Amino acid sequence: MSSRPHYARSDTNQLSHWLVFFLACALLGLAPVLRGGNRQIALAGLLSLSAALLALLLGSLSFDRLFGGPPATGERRKAARGGLGFALALAFVGSSPVWLGLLQLTPLSAPSWSHLAGHGIYLDALAAAGGTAPQELALSLNPQATLTALLSGVPAAATLFAALYLPRPLVEKCLLVLLAAGACQMLLAVLQFWMGSGSALYFGVDSATGFVGSFANRNHLADFLVMLMPVWFFWFSQSVSGRGSHKGEARFGGTGALWLFFGFALLVVTLATLSRGALLSAALVLTASMLLLGVKLKSRLGRKQRIALGVAAGLFALFAIIGVGAERVGQRLDTTTLEADAQTRHNFTTATLEGAQAFWPWGSGAGTYESVFPRFQAADSLYYVEYAHNDYAQLLMELGLPGVLLALVVAGLMAVQGVRLLRAYRAERRLSGELALRVWCGLGATALLLHSTVEFNMHIPALALTAAFLLGVYLRPLRPTRSKA
Repeated sequence: MSSRPHYARSDTNQLSHWLVFFLACALLGLAPVLRGGNRQIALAGLLSLSAALLALLLGSLSFDRLFGGPPATGERRKAARGGLGFALALAFVGSSPVWLGLLQLTPLSAPSWSHLAGHGIYLDALAAAGGTAPQELALSLNPQATLTALLSGVPAAATLFAALYLPRPLVEKCLLVLLAAGACQMLLAVLQFWMGSGSALYFGVDSATGFVGSFANRNHLADFLVMLMPVWFFWFSQSVSGRGSHKGEARFGGTGALWLFFGFALLVVTLATLSRGALLSAALVLTASMLLLGVKLKSRLGRKQRIALGVAAGLFALFAIIGVGAERVGQRLDTTTLEADAQTRHNFTTATLEGAQAFWPWGSGAGTYESVFPRFQAADSLYYVEYAHNDYAQLLMELGLPGVLLALVVAGLMAVQGVRLLRAYRAERRLSGELALRVWCGLGATALLLHSTVEFNMHIPALALTAAFLLGVYLRPLRPTRSKA
């Protein structure tokens, strides 16, 4: 029996893995260049890379279907059946730009459109102005904005699928690319601060000051760096080498020292942004990451070393705060300032939820917030609002029930994977490298989910792509065989 199909499959898989890797790295590396929002020319570039990546993934899966390996054993078939629902849920999330586009951009007759919740008032206003209603209209109140918003979700879907497809060594290389992008952002931010508010490194944004990197404001830079903190913990844990099988024999070599310096820089620059939302999410993510690091290294570190590690972490935080300025950080976390900003965001959220109720259950259309929100904004408000500063409220207003379903599926996937990882940890009685990789990447994605309660991070390409990739790594299926740490 000829083995040529097997060799062809092996060679093709290796080539497709590297091509997917380079395309994913291009997306992750280029996305931070965008300053925020949906920019047509830049979006076209990201879409081109995403289309190539998705086509390659589809072709690779089709090839595997034709030239796959031997039939699955009974155990593997059972595992495959158990993961079918999980795979369908992932496909549902990844294909959301497609099915949401069909739902929100398919033309409806004018009478049917006018009966949609919250829509009839616009035809009434048009008639009062002497205009003539078109015969057919899309569900979205601003179809062009919806098309742009949904297209901007395609690169995030592509990076999600890439993280699920790539083998672990290439996934780790992608994470290194993300950390390299973070290092470039930190260097740029430091140079901006050093050169002052009139620096050319702010790229013509007159209002920009302090640490912003290539982003539009400090909040987005801070969220990007906070997402990378758990990734740093993974690589730091990998740099700690265990010599022998006894406790207390871990060694921190030169590589570990370099990782310590990089982690300290991450913490200092994040603090220097003075982004309150990012600082609060960072506190939660760092606490969870430190606990996870203790679990990961408990077999390599003796009691004294564990205590030393905790003390070192505390000193890191203390020195970082001193370096940035405890008074500056305290001013940003002052109760009066917090209450004032929280009230403003609360007003935005309240008005957004009013809009969500008006358009329930189908929403106003993805990307329509800027054009629709003035209808619900307080008459005495002096703000021009492009985003709700609460991604969940905005999702509810724009997508309605389909958005709720999408969010619940994502939450369900994360919960199910969390249970699987916990069971795997109990079965192995150790936190292997495979498990640690997934959990730390999950914490990185969680950082964006937390910060998005007070920001519009999901609408920033670099943040959305980074979170999607980290989420994809977290949701990677677990192999039945045990992996080395």
